[in-house]
Amino acid sequence: MVVSGGCLSATLLAIAACGSHAAPATQAPAVHATSSPCPNGSGFALSLASDRGGQPTPIAAAAWFARHGGVVGLPAEGWRQVTRGGVAATVQSGAVTLHVVQGPDRTWQVDSGTRCP
Repeated sequence: MVVSGGCLSATLLAIAACGSHAAPATQAPAVHATSSPCPNGSGFALSLASDRGGQPTPIAAAAWFARHGGVVGLPAEGWRQVTRGGVAATVQSGAVTLHVVQGPDRTWQVDSGTRCP
């Protein structure tokens, strides 16, 4: 998907369920079943066409992406930063968590996210 305005050009690679309602062929060890913070949620990942032209902060990038990113059901507001290290940050609003990366121009863009039920 290419979003006009030069702020973010991205291609939606996948929208896939993190968990499944189908029974697995073999039972996974309990450690794998409990390791996911969102076993029945959904997620997406983006391949950023450009690592420039994002927003000035991780929270601003999340808010912009919620309005313009093309992923249905993201909260428009209420974003808060929960982690930040180097050129990556995690922001949350309600049951949605977004991973945000900083480009060489020091602006921030969303590259993936999850939604827990």
